[in-house]
Amino acid sequence: MRQCQIASALVLSALAGLAVAQPLAITGQKKAEYGNPRWVNKLATNAGDNATLSCDKNTIGGVNLANVLTGVELAIPLSALGNPTGTIKITAFINNQDGGFASNQWSGTSLVGPAGELAQPANFGETRAINIDTDVRAAGKQYFTVNLAGAGTAPVIDGTRDASGWSARFQQGARTGFGDATQGTVDGAGGSELDRGYSRVAGGVLYLFFAGNLESNGNNLDIFFDVNNAQGQNKLRSDNVGTRLLRMGDDGTSNGLTFDSDFKASYWVGVNGTGAPYAFYVDYAQLSNNDGSGGGAFFYCGSTTAASSGVLAGGDVGAPAILGTINNSNILGVPAFCPLPTGNTDVSNGSELGALYSYVDKVNKRLYLFTSGNVKTDYSGALFFIDVGGFMTPGGEELGQNRIRNDNTNADFGYLNGHGGDGTGPNPGLTFDADFSPTYFLDYKNGGNVDNFSHAQMLRTNGRATVCGAVIDYGTFDGGSKTNPNPQGQIYDVIKYNGLQGYPGGVTEPFVGIQEQDGTRTDLEGNFPPYASHKFMAEYVGEPCNSIPGNPAAAKPAGGIILMRMDQSNLLGVTAVGGAAFTEEDVLAVNSGLEWSIDLAELGYDGVSDIKVAGFIETVGGFTITNQVLGDLPASYADLPAGSNVGVASAVNFETIPGKQWVLAYETCPADFNSDTFVDDSDFVLFASAYNDLIAANRWALGDVNGDGLVDDSDFVIFAGAYNDLLCPNIME
Repeated sequence: MRQCQIASALVLSALAGLAVAQPLAITGQKKAEYGNPRWVNKLATNAGDNATLSCDKNTIGGVNLANVLTGVELAIPLSALGNPTGTIKITAFINNQDGGFASNQWSGTSLVGPAGELAQPANFGETRAINIDTDVRAAGKQYFTVNLAGAGTAPVIDGTRDASGWSARFQQGARTGFGDATQGTVDGAGGSELDRGYSRVAGGVLYLFFAGNLESNGNNLDIFFDVNNAQGQNKLRSDNVGTRLLRMGDDGTSNGLTFDSDFKASYWVGVNGTGAPYAFYVDYAQLSNNDGSGGGAFFYCGSTTAASSGVLAGGDVGAPAILGTINNSNILGVPAFCPLPTGNTDVSNGSELGALYSYVDKVNKRLYLFTSGNVKTDYSGALFFIDVGGFMTPGGEELGQNRIRNDNTNADFGYLNGHGGDGTGPNPGLTFDADFSPTYFLDYKNGGNVDNFSHAQMLRTNGRATVCGAVIDYGTFDGGSKTNPNPQGQIYDVIKYNGLQGYPGGVTEPFVGIQEQDGTRTDLEGNFPPYASHKFMAEYVGEPCNSIPGNPAAAKPAGGIILMRMDQSNLLGVTAVGGAAFTEEDVLAVNSGLEWSIDLAELGYDGVSDIKVAGFIETVGGFTITNQVLGDLPASYADLPAGSNVGVASAVNFETIPGKQWVLAYETCPADFNSDTFVDDSDFVLFASAYNDLIAANRWALGDVNGDGLVDDSDFVIFAGAYNDLLCPNIME
């Protein structure tokens, strides 16, 4: 019997002193204060193991682009292009969601990188700063020609290239800077590439086929037409009709996307796809002339599903009868950029969750979380959801979202809303275990060479909060380059949510770092944490509702409420599915990963509730939850040949998966074994029984207060202190 040893353990408790907590430096390295892990991963990763890979930046790896049979397919009536004759010119390229960041995937002659990286030209970046005619990457012409005199037969519109009838117009020679798609599904794709272009003409219709992929995050395929009418725009003007065209045009500083000198755009077609269920959208515009004459028009042509017949629904009255669809199943074609060297703090070629550690600084009232492992440097996401048992706001108590809604704020181009739903249909919205309702969302992504980003949102049971009829909940973000300072001198080795992005109006705008609610915005975005921003806006709007400019005494949030850093140097721990076996000790030996800290007041924490965390690694662009999930997934998710993804996020219901897919990150009163808010004799009886058994059923089981898998003297020291205090504390008081 070990109960006789309890008396001797009391001596140890007398030696335990009080430590004055100091804020931890956020380094991406595990620290002693974290103690034992709250969770240890047992599943090999199907999201790639971090490793150094050989790669030749001068080639696209010997792939045969003629084998890419799927992509974007369009049928454009020649009447929509002014009924041209003879030969026309077409340029096409992949752009980001709002049209402001152009890729290296262009039609015509492929872009070329510097010596030693010929097949890896950098993305163009800011679209309105591009001058194709003078850029060193743009050898040759970045357009292709189509002779309209030819007569053929109409293809089947379905996003798959017919076996005959098409004429190849260009072939890609550049690795894609917008990510390689590996999903192999007709709709969702985690990357964008323009592998080959084809055309045919039949019955007064121009048919175009762009083999490759278009990432299902709203990235655009922008197509411009020079119909040889001696008109059109060589440089996109500032007064074009249509939001995306405006974003590519002159912003008043004499810039604007500039084409090859012999190319004048008279028409534009833009396509993109997003959502769950997926929808494919088509827009059209007639551009004015170079001098601004000739008017201009814009039409939304409508939407359809992937691999459809191309018939669009819901378009504007008067829109041309364009057909269009996509099949995103291609996994061939050009590869992504060569992986950067690994084994350093910045870059990972795979994603894995190792172990979760937590620490609550009761003096400074901050929650610290550390997840060992890696997040792939291709903008894959590490997503975390926090349940603090509810939180109080100016509008009352909030209890969180057990099922993620699709009408949260639209931060990161509506990224979180892509995980949500209205509770109906095959994609009702990401649903957690019945005993988990997150009130807060935070993510981490990294990519490029090397940029870090994070986004945060509050999760309210009934959706976004309003004051005086105006939405005052923020979708917030922070991040950028780890090495190159932004215009405000900020680098993002540590993400700080400190408002230095100058968002949204530049450094002279009164609300730098945070949007002002003027009564017309349906979404607010900012560069400070969301709850702090909400409380500021609630105070600023105040009463009366129509006061202008608002409450001048309202103070913007402070920086540093959220801090985050990623150290990617891990090469150990969890292995890939089918790789070498690993043990718990291997995982616990990893000391680098994602570390973040958040003020407990930002979480709306009440000081007495437990804090639960759910999270997972998600593939880039496709809203697909991998098998790297906090909590307990069945072992079958790591079975050969490649492991199993949990699935498309908006269709996932963790309640239907055995085990709990969340982790208890902080137990406010760990010695209160019977949960009656007191640590008394009834708890002592339970502790004595567990102490006698010595070996805990699992880490953090009843009696194992320090989570080391044993119920021993070290646990009794903690228990004795709590027993002496009797009442469970409120750490926020």
